[in-house]
Amino acid sequence: MMSMWTAIVIIVIAGIVGGIFSDKNKKRNNKETDAELKRLGDKVDALESDLRHRVETLERIVTNPGEDLKRQFDHLDKAS
Repeated sequence: MMSMWTAIVIIVIAGIVGGIFSDKNKKRNNKETDAELKRLGDKVDALESDLRHRVETLERIVTNPGEDLKRQFDHLDKAS
């Protein structure tokens, strides 16, 4: 029969081993989460760059006097 102290030692060792496995699992999940966050950050950066380029193009079109003249001619053609 096992003594009370032997049972306590076995329980403590089981708790320590369980904690080690739990920590390893958390670290692995953190690495996966970090990789996913980096991937999403890269995607956001690409989308931001694309949107910035589109806004610059639209600003250039809107502020271009030639485009304004073209719109006026188009408006006159539609009106006649």
